[in-house]
Amino acid sequence: MLGWTRIDQVHRAEVIAFQSNTSSAPQWLQAHEEIVWVGQTQFGSRGWGGGMVLVLFGGFFLAVGVFATALIMAAFGLLFMIIRIPLTYQGIIQGGIRFYLTSFRLVRVKKGSIVAQISREIFRGKSLSSFLRVTKAPRRDERGRSSQPVENFHVEVLDPNSGNHLMSLGWIPEPSVKALETISQDVYCQYCGRKNLASSAVCSECGANL
Repeated sequence: MLGWTRIDQVHRAEVIAFQSNTSSAPQWLQAHEEIVWVGQTQFGSRGWGGGMVLVLFGGFFLAVGVFATALIMAAFGLLFMIIRIPLTYQGIIQGGIRFYLTSFRLVRVKKGSIVAQISREIFRGKSLSSFLRVTKAPRRDERGRSSQPVENFHVEVLDPNSGNHLMSLGWIPEPSVKALETISQDVYCQYCGRKNLASSAVCSECGANL
């Protein structure tokens, strides 16, 4: 069985909490809509405070190198800042962003408000390769695998019909990718919330057209 990272365990507990206590669920949920998966990017989980510290660290080396006329130290500080500033910016942009897979849609939320959403209907019955672009993280050594046994993947969501980019989920753990794979396999009834097979024409619970 796939392991769960600490962050994934927290998000899994959130899903259970949402399902058992509707008062704790997001306000934007529709009638009969349930949360299947919740997650956030690695940038979003770490925040941007650490990135700012590292940028200041690089600035310190740059300043010391300039005043002490130590070109190697100044070059190191400048290079460090050039690398860290874009990453820190991404952390600021991604901070507070969460992704929800519900029974009806895939939602991108920032500070409790929806900023983007995609209906599950467009993925119904489609092959995974037509709408999920998944890139595996570079191979790690034994030491890296022991400290973080769960693989991370960079995931982008595409329009299965046109191939256009719809949403980037960033780097997420493997169990989250597995949860996303169900998006084309199940269809939920808009009237009663019943889960049905993607090939079903009518709901098995209430008989409504799917």
